[in-house]
Amino acid sequence: MPLAPHRRWILPQVASLDAPDGIPDLIARILGARGIPAAAMAAFLTGGPTRGGPPMLDLALAVTRLRRALAAGERIVVYGDYDVDGIAGTAILVRAFRALGTVVAAYIPNRYEEGYGLNGDALEKLAADGATVVISVDCGVTAVGEAAIARRLGVDLIITDHHHPPEKLPEAFAVVNPRRPGDPSRDKDLSGSGVALVLARELLGDVAFAVHEDALVQLAALATVADVVPLVGANRVITRAGLEALNRAPLTGVRALVDRAGLKLGRVTASDIAFGLGPRLNAAGRITDAEEALRLLLTEDTGEAKGLADRLEQRNVERQVLTRGVVAGARAQALLRPEAWATVVADAGWPAGIVGLAASRLVEDHGRPAAVIALDGDQGKGSCRSIAGVHIAEALDACDDLLVRHGGHAMAAGFSVVASRIPELTARLDAFVAQRLGGVRPVPTLVVDAEIGADTLSARLALELAALEPCGAGNPRPRLLLRDVRVHGIRQVGADLDHLRCKLTVGRFTFDAMAFRRGDRAEAMEGEGRVDAVVTVGNGIRGMVELELQDFGAVGSAAAMVPA
Repeated sequence: MPLAPHRRWILPQVASLDAPDGIPDLIARILGARGIPAAAMAAFLTGGPTRGGPPMLDLALAVTRLRRALAAGERIVVYGDYDVDGIAGTAILVRAFRALGTVVAAYIPNRYEEGYGLNGDALEKLAADGATVVISVDCGVTAVGEAAIARRLGVDLIITDHHHPPEKLPEAFAVVNPRRPGDPSRDKDLSGSGVALVLARELLGDVAFAVHEDALVQLAALATVADVVPLVGANRVITRAGLEALNRAPLTGVRALVDRAGLKLGRVTASDIAFGLGPRLNAAGRITDAEEALRLLLTEDTGEAKGLADRLEQRNVERQVLTRGVVAGARAQALLRPEAWATVVADAGWPAGIVGLAASRLVEDHGRPAAVIALDGDQGKGSCRSIAGVHIAEALDACDDLLVRHGGHAMAAGFSVVASRIPELTARLDAFVAQRLGGVRPVPTLVVDAEIGADTLSARLALELAALEPCGAGNPRPRLLLRDVRVHGIRQVGADLDHLRCKLTVGRFTFDAMAFRRGDRAEAMEGEGRVDAVVTVGNGIRGMVELELQDFGAVGSAAAMVPA
């Protein structure tokens, strides 16, 4: 059997264009394929400031209330989510208040004991401790009941969030969320930390914010990349500025994390956040609770930072082991419903902190939305990942009567459900996805940015492509098509031999290449000897050009693909 690609490649059909002055032809072709007009290419690449336009609804109201609380010496608590976005956003606001000469409390709920978002018991405890103002970060927009509890307790609740809002908003003192209906602000795709950064800027004022900008923006960059929001517009500006600050003057805890992850300060990229720093920060909340990660982002003590980074490393190793087990079980269950429109699997042996990672793998496997549920008695906590064309938070809205609680955005969401209702939820999600896709089965696809010849791939090309950084969601590393290249030195690598490492000889040059989670294709690749491949270009060890194989197939595979 010939070596077949895992996905259908969508080949670019870009009208001829004259590259703007100073922009290499290939870069212009890539940007053109992504829908960026020639006149806007230079601005996209430079990533200039995007401030301006009307502010988010309730932003001024929130700032006025916080300044009044500061003047009166009221007790303020920042209440964040337990993932990187919530932790970093909490650190942003805590540091902003420190800059104003005030120490505020921070509260991160325990995933296993309290669950996602605001909860009534925590608000009761905070009010009993004297809190009069609670600011949520990266959560709260669906907390209708909890907002009512805050009002009863006499606590002014300021919600800052970026998740898909429900039809009925919580009756809080202020709800700052760019996705609110009627919100006039321009940047709709901010992370939760991005929203917290906007609040911090307004609270501090331009002069004080400029003094502390390096610290705050690198926290926002960590979250923006780790939360997989589109790296375009304001998010691109935040991430670029944050990476610049991180590489030049990292926070004490960030420096310790960079060292522990084996990264080189001065060369940390968005990909390093996505696959190195982000998972370590997330590991705390996935395994136990996220307090250690928050302390790391707030500490100024190098010894404490090193100890915390070491503990997060241990948590991340535990997370990797657990993830392998959950993914294996989820994959086995998914095979029992091969005709599903949405994969829904559940098990009592799965930790709630790991199920989102497994859902991502199932989407990669089957090209359809997935929900993975950790059961605990008669309750289940689930995490969803989705595909283009299916807004998963809206899908959960359509299942509201079956769920205890839910929230999220287009590509990722979470929920709680009574275990006995999972079969109904499965059927409802199947019907929703089928309707949204018009009855056409989703096929895993890979959009190719450009085809290049053997003489194009070089160290110079890697430098040109670096102009597109930071790359991530919404602005991926360019995917380049190579036809009929020699592949050799093939071997399986990784703890479970699930990855594939090889060498590609392209024209006169030979490059190291890695294909993640394709170890099972090693023998078939060896049998071919030459392949068509879609690759991304990066820098490996010692600054050498290294390729990542996004997909590959027998020679001639590209000819059978569909033009965009």
